[in-house]
Amino acid sequence: MSQGAKKTHQGRSRKTRDKLLNALEKLLIDNDFADISVSQIASEAGVSTASVYRRFDKKQGFIPVLFELYLERLNQWVASPEAQLNIEGCSLRQALKLLSKTAWRQMEQQTHILRAIYLHGRGHLALMGSAGDQFEAAMLNAMVMIIELYSDDIKKTDHDKAARMLAYYFNTILLERGLFKERSADWAKEISDHDFTEEIADFAFGYLQVKD
Repeated sequence: MSQGAKKTHQGRSRKTRDKLLNALEKLLIDNDFADISVSQIASEAGVSTASVYRRFDKKQGFIPVLFELYLERLNQWVASPEAQLNIEGCSLRQALKLLSKTAWRQMEQQTHILRAIYLHGRGHLALMGSAGDQFEAAMLNAMVMIIELYSDDIKKTDHDKAARMLAYYFNTILLERGLFKERSADWAKEISDHDFTEEIADFAFGYLQVKD
C-alpha cells in the first residue's frame, strides 16, 4: 500500500479511491498539482471532501499513488508493440533516433502525471520502496540492447558505463523538455519536437564515437 493512502477493505471503497485518482489525473492535464485543492478533486470525482480524507491522509498522499500509476502504465507500454524497437537494417545513428522518438512519445502521453511526481514528489521516492528503481529501467535496458547490437560501431570501451550514462542523459533531457517546455527560453521553444529528438540522438551518437 502506498504511503499516504489509507487501506481499503471493500470493493466500493476501492472504487471511490479509483474515482478520486481518475479525477486528479483529469485535473492535472490543465493544472499544476499545487494549484489543485482537495475540494476540486472531490467535486470532479462527484464525492464529498470527507471521502478524500477517508482514503488519503492529505493531498500529498496522492503522489505515491500517482507514481504507482505511472509505473503501471510504463510497464504496459514497455510490453506493447509501440515500444518495440524495429531496428533491423538500421545504422547505430538511426537506431538511436528511433529510440529517441519512441521514448519521447511515451513521455508526452504521461507528462501530466510525471510533472506532479517530479515537482512535488521527490521527497517521497524513498517511501515508494523498490518501485523507484524501475523509473529509469526501461531506458537503461534499451541502451544496453543497442550497445550490445552495435558494439563493433562503438568506440567506447566500457560499454556498461556508456549504457548508464546514455540512459541518464536521455531520461534527464526528455524529462526536462516534457516538464518545462512551456517555461523554457523562446529560442528553445522554436525547436520542434521532431528536431529535438533527432538532435539529442546525434549527441548520443557522437558520445559513443569518442574513444576512452
